[in-house]
Amino acid sequence: MPTRSSRRGTARATGVAVVVVALCAAVGVGAGVARPERAGALPILGDLLGGVTKSLTDVVGVVDPLVRQQLPADPKIWVPYTSRPTPEKCTNGSGTCIDQTIADMTARFDSLAPTCHHSALFPLLYLRVTERYKVYAETPGTFLDVATVNREDAIFYDLYAATFAEWRAGHRPGEPARVPPIWRLAYATADARQATGTGDLLLGMAAHILRDLPFTLYSIGTVTYQDHVTINPMLKSVYSAVVAEAAARFDPTVSLADVVPGESTLVVDVIAQWRDKAWRDAQALAAATSASARQAVADRIEREAWTTGLILYTALRYPVQNATVVRDSYCAAHWQAG
Repeated sequence: MPTRSSRRGTARATGVAVVVVALCAAVGVGAGVARPERAGALPILGDLLGGVTKSLTDVVGVVDPLVRQQLPADPKIWVPYTSRPTPEKCTNGSGTCIDQTIADMTARFDSLAPTCHHSALFPLLYLRVTERYKVYAETPGTFLDVATVNREDAIFYDLYAATFAEWRAGHRPGEPARVPPIWRLAYATADARQATGTGDLLLGMAAHILRDLPFTLYSIGTVTYQDHVTINPMLKSVYSAVVAEAAARFDPTVSLADVVPGESTLVVDVIAQWRDKAWRDAQALAAATSASARQAVADRIEREAWTTGLILYTALRYPVQNATVVRDSYCAAHWQAG
């Protein structure tokens, strides 16, 4: 007869497996899906999306009342949404941009880790990935155009950093916010300590890749597909080590965020599929022939990212709120182990 602890472990493993299968379906992974263009780059673009204000339901659709009852009780999730123009950063493509990102991410992580805040796990992942990216970027011949990829890296990071700062600063009740819907869910979940460490990690990755990356690629327009996919082995080279570090310092159950239980599929391979979807979505933005058509694509990107966030949240939230005590107690004793 299985022990209580083994039943809990099996339930957690099944939860992660269900999430990955659901996410593969959500991003259109499988036979017959159109692949990204593999040659050349997106067209050079001059206009940046932003400044459109809508109610949240106009962007993501009506949220079923039963689902809404399960979400964090944070009113900031539901205020009107004003889309943020994609910024211009690191125009010269200098490697010092990477150093600036690492410094900023280190400061953010160092401010969150001592309190075991659930938002600390994604910055840890982002920091370690950027440290590894710096090695790749400084290795001659890794990228066709390292300056453009450095620029992409800086813009991509700024989209996360700006939403994090705005969420933490708060705003007046009912005032429109520029924090995208899926990021609202990710931040509110972390603030309320309502998801496992795996949930916090995957929510952050889904928000950044499925929502932020298409707009980053679209705004630059000169990143080649070859340089885009070069990032995938870089992510694979560091991901397992970060999962192990996060499990050792913050939440032992994060070890389940590495390999899909019962399968040989790596979660990082699903992340590569998310990145392919981001490329296709950037192409769709570039192919739009009018501002209204482009806005429709932008809304679809927001809606699909939000839906993925809901899948993650409902599968990886704690069944009872006080379950977070185990994770938080462990973190209090181990967060400095890194």
